[in-house]
Amino acid sequence: MQRFTSTAILTALSTATISTALAQMPAQKASAIIHSAAYPNRVKVTSATYHIGVQVGNVSLSELRVRIPKDAPARLRVGQVAVTEAGKPVNATSSFDGKEITIAFTQPVAAGTVLEIDLNGVRTSDLLGRTWQFPIYGRSVGSNQEISLGTARIQTYK
Repeated sequence: MQRFTSTAILTALSTATISTALAQMPAQKASAIIHSAAYPNRVKVTSATYHIGVQVGNVSLSELRVRIPKDAPARLRVGQVAVTEAGKPVNATSSFDGKEITIAFTQPVAAGTVLEIDLNGVRTSDLLGRTWQFPIYGRSVGSNQEISLGTARIQTYK
C-alpha cells in the first residue's frame, strides 16, 4: 500500500511540474496555408489563376517555394506571380524553373501577416479534371532550412 501511495504522489508531483512548465512556454504558431483555389476552376480555360493564402506564423519569412506536383503534366506553365497583403502588392521577385516557383521577398514578411499568392496564366497540357497538390515551403529570416507550410490543394474540373 505504501508503494502505491508513493507512486501516486510522485505521479501527481511530476504532472504538476510538467503542466506548469508547459503553461509558461510561449505559444508557437507556425506559418500555414489557409486557403487555395483555381479561378476559373475549369480545365479548358487557356489561362487560369491558382490562388494560395498563407498565414505567416511567429517567425518572419524571407522566401517561399511552391513545388509543382510530381504528377503534373509535362507542360504545366505559370505566367506571372503576384503577392499581396491586404490588397497591396508585396515587393518580391519570383522565378519558375519548371519544378518549383521561388518567391524571394525584398523585405522580410512580418509575423502575423496574411499573404495572398496568385499564380497567373497557369496552363496545363492535358484536359483532365484533377486535384493538384502543391507542397509549399518557406524560409525564415537568417536560416537556410526550409520549413514545410503544408500543401495547397487546387481542384480543376472538365
